[in-house]
Amino acid sequence: MQRVNHLWILAPLLAAACGSAPEGLTASSPATPPVQQEPQPGSAPTDPPATPTPPTPAPPPVVTPAPPATAIDAFGVTMLYPSAAGGESWTMPSDPRTDPRFDPQNTITPNADGSWKMLSTKVRMEVFTSTGYDAGKITTDRGTLASRGYMQAPNDWKNVEMTGFVKVNSTSLTTDNFAWYARGGRHSDPIPCEGSAYKGGLHYDGRARFEKESWHVSYRNSPYAQATNSIMNRWVGFKTVFRNVAVAGKTAVKMELWLNDSADRVTWSKIYELTDDGTYGGDASLCGASAPAMPITWGGPIATFRWDSATDVDFRWLSVREIQ
Repeated sequence: MQRVNHLWILAPLLAAACGSAPEGLTASSPATPPVQQEPQPGSAPTDPPATPTPPTPAPPPVVTPAPPATAIDAFGVTMLYPSAAGGESWTMPSDPRTDPRFDPQNTITPNADGSWKMLSTKVRMEVFTSTGYDAGKITTDRGTLASRGYMQAPNDWKNVEMTGFVKVNSTSLTTDNFAWYARGGRHSDPIPCEGSAYKGGLHYDGRARFEKESWHVSYRNSPYAQATNSIMNRWVGFKTVFRNVAVAGKTAVKMELWLNDSADRVTWSKIYELTDDGTYGGDASLCGASAPAMPITWGGPIATFRWDSATDVDFRWLSVREIQ
C-alpha cells in the first residue's frame, strides 16, 4: 500500500486482498515463461537454453515529504485537496452540541481526551451548509438537478472532502460500517427522491466500498476491497472525497476513500477509487431521470456521518469542506 504525505498527488488504488482489482482498475498479469524448442533429429547439438531472467521487481513506492503547514486543518489533519475559494466549510467545534449546523440526532457526551462518545446503534449525524436546511426549497426532479447543479441552494455540499476519526469500542455486528455521504437532503420514505447520495463505507472488519443511492431506498453497491485489518478498539482516520470531473465530454463523479490507519493525522493511503460516468448503475427513473443510471452530479444541503450496529463509538476531528 502506498503511503502518501503529499497534498496534491494521489496514490493509485489498491487491489482487494483476494487478488482482484476494484472496479475500474486492472490487476497486472504474470509474465509468460519462454517456450523451449526440442532439437530436430540430425541437427547439431546446441547449448542448453539459458535460465529465464526473472522479471525486475517494481520499485518500492516513493514516500513524498510531509506537506507544508498550510495543508493541514484546524486539528492538524492533512487536507488532500485545496479548499474551494469562497466555498462552504465546516469544522466540528469544541462543543458540537451548541452548533446549529450540526445535528447528531442522538445524545453525545464528552470524553476526557477531547473526543466524543456516541452510544446509539443507528447514527446519522448531519452537517448543514451555512444556509441550513429548508424543505420548501428542495427540488428533486433529476433533469432540473443535473442542469442547475444543486438541490436546495447554489452553496449545497457537492465537491467535498469529508473527514472523521473514529474508534469502535463495541458492536453487535462486526461486518457493519461507517459511511460518510453527501449530494442529497433528508433520507426518509415519504420523500424518496430527496434521498440521493454517494456513500463511502469503511467496515469494522477493514473492508471498504462505495454505495450509490439513486433515491431512498435504491442502492447500487461496488465490490468490496480489503483496505486494512479490523478497526475494532483502535483509532483510525477516514476520508471520503466526491468531485465532478469530465469524462468523454460529459460530467462524471469521481469518488475516493482514504485511510489514516495509524491515526497520526498525516499519513493517508488511498484505499478505493471509482468514477461514475453513467455506467456504474443505479435507477433514478422514479425521480424523473431520462437515464436511470445517471450520475448524481448535483449538490445537496446535508452531509452525513453515519454508522450502524455499534453500541459504543468515540469520534473526533470531523470536518466537511468544498474543494477545488
